[in-house]
Amino acid sequence: MGDYGLYSCDTPGCDNLKEVVTPDGYVCHDCSDELAEGYEAEPELIADGGTAWGDLTGFQRDVLEAIAQLERTDDDSYGLAIKERLEPQYGEVLHGRLYQNLDALVDDDLLERDDIDGRTNSYTLTTAAAAMLEESIYRRADACGLQVAATDGGFDE
Repeated sequence: MGDYGLYSCDTPGCDNLKEVVTPDGYVCHDCSDELAEGYEAEPELIADGGTAWGDLTGFQRDVLEAIAQLERTDDDSYGLAIKERLEPQYGEVLHGRLYQNLDALVDDDLLERDDIDGRTNSYTLTTAAAAMLEESIYRRADACGLQVAATDGGFDE
C-alpha cells in the first residue's frame, strides 16, 4: 500500500493502512486476521483510526462511566448530574473541566449531545463508547482473574 507514517499498521515491518483495533494496537486487515487466532474476542473495525480507550484521559473514562450509570438508572445525564456522579471520586469538579471534556468526547463521537430546554444539554453514549466501556470491563476482569456475569444469568468467558 505504501508508507502512511502515523496511519501505518502497528505490526513491525507492515506499512498497510490501520483499519482494525486489537489488543496489540491498530493494525491492517491482513495483520488482524493473523492476530485474531490468538484472541478470545474479534478485533473491532474502526473507521478512521478513531479514539481508543487508551487515548482517553482517566477523567474522560470516568465521565463515560458516570453517563453509563445515569443511563442505566434512567436518570437524565446532563452536566450537573454527571458532575455529582464524579465528585465523590474527584472532589469539586469545576465547570470548565467538565464541559471541556464533554465537548472533547462529543467531538470524538463517543457522546451525543441533545438539547433539553434551550439551556441544558443531555449526553448519551454512542455505540462506540458503550463498546469501549464493555471491553474495558472484560480486560479488567481478565486482569483480576474474574468472570463477567452474562445478562442471561450465565457467565461470559
